[in-house]
Amino acid sequence: MKSLLLVCSAILGLSLMSFSLADPMSVFKGRAIFIAADNQLTVLPDSPVQALSCRFENGIFVAGSSPSIAIPIPGAIDVKIIGTHAYVATSSTENSSATTGYAKYDVTACLPDGPFTPYRARANLTSGELVIPCVEVSGSEYNVVMKQRGKSSNWEVDFVGTGCN
Repeated sequence: MKSLLLVCSAILGLSLMSFSLADPMSVFKGRAIFIAADNQLTVLPDSPVQALSCRFENGIFVAGSSPSIAIPIPGAIDVKIIGTHAYVATSSTENSSATTGYAKYDVTACLPDGPFTPYRARANLTSGELVIPCVEVSGSEYNVVMKQRGKSSNWEVDFVGTGCN
């Protein structure tokens, strides 16, 4: 019984470690990148030479200019953009019970009118990742992330996010 308890404790510990070291979740929308990680929602411009078209004031996104935005959201683990709203999923463990929830933000101010102009495709050969923004396929637009297969020159699609606008 004692060894079973030890094994269960080890599994729980490893699962909590892997949860805390998970890759950040990101979404490209408009000319902004939304990232949920490290107990916050971070909003960055899609180009390092431009600012965002919004600011975060008094708990809401408003029109304006900002180099980046960081909003503390305890337990932030994922972000999705649906229409003009950002939904940030949260998860926490208190008193041995897991709780989940979400925070919702109207991000209209961060999504300016006009076509998405991608900065450029980029590859990181050290980590084996290739990001191709705004690919048009049969009239629909996608943001594609590809991962390298082992040490070969072969790549496979890892993530596809719909919409470039």
